[in-house]
Amino acid sequence: MYTVTDLDRDLSVLEAQGAKIFTVGYSELGRPIKGIFKGRTDGPQLLVQGAIHAREWVTAQLCVLLAERYEGECGLWCVPMSNPDGVMLAQYGLDSVANAEKRDFLYGINGYSDDFSLWKANARAVDLNVNFNALWGTGRSNVTYPAPGNYIGPYPFSESESRALATFTDKVRPRFTVSYHARGRVIYYGFNGANPDPQIPRIASASTGYPAYTSEGSAGGYKDWFVLTTYRAGITVEVGTEGTPYDELQKQLPSMLAENSGLLQALDSEARKSL
Repeated sequence: MYTVTDLDRDLSVLEAQGAKIFTVGYSELGRPIKGIFKGRTDGPQLLVQGAIHAREWVTAQLCVLLAERYEGECGLWCVPMSNPDGVMLAQYGLDSVANAEKRDFLYGINGYSDDFSLWKANARAVDLNVNFNALWGTGRSNVTYPAPGNYIGPYPFSESESRALATFTDKVRPRFTVSYHARGRVIYYGFNGANPDPQIPRIASASTGYPAYTSEGSAGGYKDWFVLTTYRAGITVEVGTEGTPYDELQKQLPSMLAENSGLLQALDSEARKSL
């Protein structure tokens, strides 16, 4: 596993090496949502985020490793674990929740099962990646009731985690964003027919070896919201082999890192062309 404790340990190492560690905001259960900054604050900025879906916690570790290796000139802002409550649920189940009433609620939502390994949502059973204000509630897989995944929430940005990530993105004003998810080894780009900076998915595909496709049936996601509100390129990168159990994906981390090791450098180079 790659836990909140593991993340804190790695962030301490990065800080000792000169990276800046900061807090984007706080989860519904009060856990800090931490980030990494490397590079320069002037000029183009890049933003990378991972583990917005709880069961995809391997992407948090991947984000940390990519940030550690980043040597570009653009500012790199990395939020490895956007959903710490959900990650803890997926890894430790109800033992990660102190409040008895909240535990009862989550237990019922999870079908009265103690196994939360497939949980996608946060601690309020809202899927954060359908909670952004981008044609909210119109996605093909959306549901309108609390669930382990795909619940859109009562309204856009109803969750502290999605609000924090959106507010932080508005503050940073990145040139490009990369959202890491698992599984599939594929890249999704664009939103609702819009494809700003069409060279970006081509560059990302060439760098990773993953095919790139337009997002179809998607709505309310972080990437969707970024493209819609800024008309800048945001991409979703799915890592890991399709069909692999989520708790087995960590074994593929070396190949994930090898495939994605050049992506941020390629985006850095592209962003600096406009200077």
